[in-house]
Amino acid sequence: MKEDIFDEISAECNYIDRDTVRSVYYALIKVISRKLRIKSAAMIPDWGRFYLHRHSPRMSLDVNSGTFKSLEAKTTVKFTPDYKVKKYFYEIWTK
Repeated sequence: MKEDIFDEISAECNYIDRDTVRSVYYALIKVISRKLRIKSAAMIPDWGRFYLHRHSPRMSLDVNSGTFKSLEAKTTVKFTPDYKVKKYFYEIWTK
């Protein structure tokens, strides 16, 4: 599956070397991860913004047992696409 995405990116870039594509792909992941650790957010120009969202502790209903359970605080990664990406996909979906 991962190799498929490397092949597709390579084809979009006039068939550059797959190892180069792989290196850039993993470098992008490392940069995003580092920025999330340091600043709690990472902006990718023309694509969007990754950010850490901290959920507070709360109570939740377990539908199987019918009891309330306490959920601990946790942090998740969220993504908000850039307005250009939103516009692009909106135009695709409305056709």
